Amino acid sequence: MPGPTPHRTPLRRVSQGSLFALSRSGAHSDAPHGLGFIEPALAELADEAEALRANVDGLRALSASLDTFNESFASWLYVMNMNALTVEWPEVSVRFFLHLFLSFSFF
Repeated sequence: MPGPTPHRTPLRRVSQGSLFALSRSGAHSDAPHGLGFIEPALAELADEAEALRANVDGLRALSASLDTFNESFASWLYVMNMNALTVEWPEVSVRFFLHLFLSFSFF
């Protein structure tokens, strides 16, 4: 039974040695001459750089949204704390709780 397939990166890495070998290769007669072999690699790099820029812009927008939420939530917590400190809550007498406790039959 074959094992799981290894993880592969979505982009094919091109090393300097393989670019040099590709430029000197005679196996492909339709291969571009001179430095023309770099053009497809640079086009792919430009596409990936654009995708990276779009992802970074998305992360910046998310960061701005989280900053707004954090500020609003902190303000709400502050208001709740001030409300708890400034509102006078009426206290109920001990007699009321004793009467309430005795009105329930636990036995």
